[in-house]
Amino acid sequence: MQVEICASTLRDVAVAMEVGADRVELCGVWTAGGLTPSAVLVQSAVAMGMPVRALVRPREGHFVWSNSERTWSVEEAKLMLDCGAEAVVVGGLNEEGTLDEAYLEAMCLAVGPEHVVWHRAIDVSQEPEADLDRLLDVGVTSVLSSGGCARAVEGLPRLARWAEQGLQVVAGGGVRPEDVEAMASANLSAVHASCRTTLREGHSPLFDSAIHPVDVDKAVALMDAAEPFLS
Repeated sequence: MQVEICASTLRDVAVAMEVGADRVELCGVWTAGGLTPSAVLVQSAVAMGMPVRALVRPREGHFVWSNSERTWSVEEAKLMLDCGAEAVVVGGLNEEGTLDEAYLEAMCLAVGPEHVVWHRAIDVSQEPEADLDRLLDVGVTSVLSSGGCARAVEGLPRLARWAEQGLQVVAGGGVRPEDVEAMASANLSAVHASCRTTLREGHSPLFDSAIHPVDVDKAVALMDAAEPFLS
């Protein structure tokens, strides 16, 4: 099993490297659930020697993309790989609440299915099992999912079943150190965690001074829990 830490800054990347994480998922605006990171952030993290998966998400909110958002996302995905990311983490739904096939096909054509990780859009899909079949049909073999639950450990039966079907499952959604052993026993390929803390330094009557860095102690605790199962 591998450990993936969700990072938003170079400091986050440095912490992930320090504790021995296998890779980072880079995103911007973590407080909005993550948006596409900057090209410079991706390039810099790669230059530091950290394997990177880059989130591609054009805005906060639901996963039903407009034509312009879909086109933008495909171009961003190509840019993320050009900057050195090993994969892009993407997902989209149609108006009926199931997998957006046009988006999926455009992504696979642009970057190749081997570089696509389908994200937690599958957790809010009306037909997640059918979505999974479609992903496998086009050659996408990796998903980031909580199994449709608030926390991935609660969705573990579904995630384990997907792993049995040959999918590379990254468990994401409220992952805690005490969850790792069960996830390893379910043959999941990785755990994904934010390991965040909230800090406020200084005060402004005009702006929120809060930042949400990756916390070293939380990251160490996650790695300690995963150590017996690391690949």
